[in-house]
Amino acid sequence: MSDVATNAGHVAPGDVVAVSSLDSGAQRSASATLPCSGADARDRPSAPPRQDGAISPEQLQAIAIAHRRGRKISRAAGVAAFSGWTLAFFGAVSLLSGLFSLPAFLLGLGLCAVAFVELRGAKGLRAIDLAAPRRLALNQLGLVVVVTAYAGWNIVQALVGPGPYDVHLAAGGPIAETLAPIDRLTRLLTVSFYAALIGGSVIAQGCASVYYFSRRGHMRAYLQSTPKWVVETLRTAST
Repeated sequence: MSDVATNAGHVAPGDVVAVSSLDSGAQRSASATLPCSGADARDRPSAPPRQDGAISPEQLQAIAIAHRRGRKISRAAGVAAFSGWTLAFFGAVSLLSGLFSLPAFLLGLGLCAVAFVELRGAKGLRAIDLAAPRRLALNQLGLVVVVTAYAGWNIVQALVGPGPYDVHLAAGGPIAETLAPIDRLTRLLTVSFYAALIGGSVIAQGCASVYYFSRRGHMRAYLQSTPKWVVETLRTAST
């Protein structure tokens, strides 16, 4: 004990300063190596993948978080893909029936064109393309035009075009008197059907257009809250 006290008594002031500096430096080094928690951990940006292609657990977690944030965008892409393939099917059927009807053939062309844009828009949503929501929304309005044109032509035909009972009606007599109410009812039902088709298309495609437009805001928020390297990684995976 006396030796320790004696040695302590011979410590120079400069040595005390050096020891204190070493202690404070060690404390700063230790605090720098401690992991962040709470808000600091959330605010720290995730590092991009290394040059050798290896992905750390933190980077995998960042990709998983980005997947969860992009669920609404992925859901919209699924809706657009389903709509596109459905329109492509009905477009193909209309083209086949169009071999005997020019209006049906033109309808098939219109539906196939809309289907192509719809599928392209679905791909754009998966790639986080900000132009995709607007393209899909306008495409729905284009579908309204196609349906309205086809249905409007059929309404005009039902009102002023030839009917299946014209020959018998022109002949007159008891048969004409019997068929006249049937002819009027047939034309009325045809007009009502295609008018309802136009109304239904305006409502359905109008709602779909608003839905696609609203995805643009979700996409902007997603891009602002997701590291750029994660977005690029997911874009590459979607192609």
